[in-house]
Amino acid sequence: MHQKQLSDIPVVNNKLNWQRVTKRFLAFYTFIAVILAASIYTVFKNYTNNLEKKIMLHEEVFIASTKQSLQTEIQTQLRVMEMTTKSPLFARFIEKPSQQNREHLSVLFKNLSSTFTRFNQVRLLSLDGLERIRVDYDDGQARVIPQEGLQDKQKRNYYKESKTLKVGEVFISAIELNEEHGQIEIPYKPVIRFVTLINDSHNKPAGYFVINYLATDLLNDFRAKMKLRIEGQGMLIDPQGYWISNHQRSNEWGGSLPDVEYKFEDLYPEAWETVRDNESGLFKTDKGLFRHVSIKPFGTNSISQKTKDEQKRFHILDKSKKINDWKLIIFLPNGVIEEASFFYAPAGRVILTALFVFTAAILLLLLILQEQKRRKYTYDALIKDQLTDLYENAPCGYHSLDKNGTIIKINKTELEWLGYTKEEVLGKNFASFLTPKSKETFTNFLISLKSQSKIEGVVLEIQCKQNHTFFVSTSATSISGNGHFAVARTSSFNITDRIILERKLAYIANTDELTNMSNRRHFFKRAEPEFASEKSLYLFMIDADHFKHINDQYGHDVGDNVLKMIAKTMQSSLSEAALKARLGGEEFVVLLPDVNADEAYLAAEKLRAEMENSITYLANSEQEIKITISIGVAARRYQSESIDEVLKHADEALYTAKSTGRNKVIFAKHVIEGSY
Repeated sequence: MHQKQLSDIPVVNNKLNWQRVTKRFLAFYTFIAVILAASIYTVFKNYTNNLEKKIMLHEEVFIASTKQSLQTEIQTQLRVMEMTTKSPLFARFIEKPSQQNREHLSVLFKNLSSTFTRFNQVRLLSLDGLERIRVDYDDGQARVIPQEGLQDKQKRNYYKESKTLKVGEVFISAIELNEEHGQIEIPYKPVIRFVTLINDSHNKPAGYFVINYLATDLLNDFRAKMKLRIEGQGMLIDPQGYWISNHQRSNEWGGSLPDVEYKFEDLYPEAWETVRDNESGLFKTDKGLFRHVSIKPFGTNSISQKTKDEQKRFHILDKSKKINDWKLIIFLPNGVIEEASFFYAPAGRVILTALFVFTAAILLLLLILQEQKRRKYTYDALIKDQLTDLYENAPCGYHSLDKNGTIIKINKTELEWLGYTKEEVLGKNFASFLTPKSKETFTNFLISLKSQSKIEGVVLEIQCKQNHTFFVSTSATSISGNGHFAVARTSSFNITDRIILERKLAYIANTDELTNMSNRRHFFKRAEPEFASEKSLYLFMIDADHFKHINDQYGHDVGDNVLKMIAKTMQSSLSEAALKARLGGEEFVVLLPDVNADEAYLAAEKLRAEMENSITYLANSEQEIKITISIGVAARRYQSESIDEVLKHADEALYTAKSTGRNKVIFAKHVIEGSY
């Protein structure tokens, strides 16, 4: 339930009520601002959509030309590859792999590399994946690799994929970073491998012709074109979403480099599915505007009819088309669009702000003029209502008592605690709602109020209608009439949780957790008043016989059960006047007040006998354990003797009992000799 605070009471006077003006202004202005904002937002959305289309329209020519350029570049390599395989030098070397024919074909490969400088490697592989001829192009020079430098490419993926090729088919690998001897080349060399099958004159497979197309210049040309565009981000990605080209170069080549952290899907998850599943499109996300198109570098839409006819013998595998279905993406972040928008320009912001400010000023002026007509409020009634509400629903109980303790006024909070209605409480003495123990406290409290103007922190236990009780901390101020105590205005705070916690803490501090008996500290505290008296006092030191053996043989769970049984037997065997405690381990102590030596002996012997006759069972078993105890008894000899001294004598007697056979009661020497 909400409890009223003093700060909830409004300041009411005959001046302009700015709080009311503010609330009404906020309510009306919110409504007007929502309508105004909705209208502006509609205009803004239409304007932004048109602006985005306009910006992207300028990019369409670039997208089309880039797509055609990339397709043409890749198709050119296919034409060169086809023309090379038709060379007679190929046929001569295949039919007769002499040194002279090897040199002639090597010269053809060198000329091919020197002419088409983007051919990083030109190779002829045997059917089992061994390089037969290889020419590398580096730093502007074509170099024939000597035979001892040729490598085995059986484990390379492009060789494995090419083993299913037929004559006239071409396998084209995905673009990736080139490896030499199992290591990525530095600097990076992005390559696409073109592989076709070479037959001999008998139309039997004789080897594989492989061209490594170095795509560095192709990608650098793409990046250079992107820098000339608007401040959008141009990207090329492969079908898996790895970047072939990205404005953040560290994100490129995730398919080849293990330490590249991101794919397109990771940075733009909301855009990935659309880009992946559609050939072309324009769409908006929370991050900005995306325009994408599939490049399909092995498509034939950019090649003349004549070129298509020339290529009829070359068939590109469907898998090659699939793994090289690149996506060209232009991404315009929201910031780029905003920079071109009137709504984000300084002049636009000023105009929009002025529109809202002007509307607010007019509305505020109208509300002030209207509020000035309402200045004359009857605020006394309002204050009275607020104070009454504060009194009734305060977080503490309030009641007023007459000089006899009769309740003459009580608030709603305290009535809810009591569970009574106001009619059931008014006119009753407050003591009738207290527990017997608290009634005496209340009587003294009421008497004190007659001589003191203020009393604080009196703890009372109140009896509710539902028969449960709770504790309150009560404070009261007395009001005099004609010089005599007349009325007490009282406040009460429910402190039940605090009392319960204090009792729980006291129990934890004073009780042995295992046996629920007093612990050592509590025993000494309880024994203090006994030792301060003139009573005769006998003290037992009790120890479980062979307890270590029980723990070792049966485990500590059984040992704990033995200790619990000893405690239970002590509680039932000894009188309530006896102070009983567990000192620690298997040691227990008993203090018997107002008994003589015979009575002490009988009590100790009774406890020993009952313990001897008790039975403890192993857990989940019917196996019995017989437990005995040894008891050392000492008496306080003179009044000034401390509890530690008596404990020492009892402990010595206990030692004697244990060393002379156990399961017995032994009195300390001074008890036997009668020196007490």
